Amino acid sequence: MDWENGVLGSIFVPDVLTPEQYYDARRDDSAMAPVKRLMMAVLEDALRCFQNNADAKNGSRKRLFAEAEQWLCGEDGDGPFSFETVCETLGIEPSFLRSGLREWRDQQLAGNSTRRLARRSPVVRSGRISAPTRRGKRVSQAG
Repeated sequence: MDWENGVLGSIFVPDVLTPEQYYDARRDDSAMAPVKRLMMAVLEDALRCFQNNADAKNGSRKRLFAEAEQWLCGEDGDGPFSFETVCETLGIEPSFLRSGLREWRDQQLAGNSTRRLARRSPVVRSGRISAPTRRGKRVSQAG
């Protein structure tokens, strides 16, 4: 009887998973790191277009703002690079970010704030996306 209680009891008792075990498995996202960097760059570009073109009255700057606003604030996106997916992948709460963008925009329209959303990208250290150039001798591959 004790054996049956022990076996049956173990079937209905969930496996114990410590927080360290759970988060260790979730932290190892080395395969996703390049995708996350790309997603961060897409998000930063949208925020930069939104911020830098918020005061545009016409032309290409107004179009850039409208496209960024639609991507950031629109609710209809789906796919791997939709705003919702990008935020969730990066651990950002989409509704919180949208709320902050609306508040920033309202302050801009009221003339109450000239503060920028971000100063520089944590993804691109030099401010450029291009790869660094090497200085020194060039090795010829002609043979």
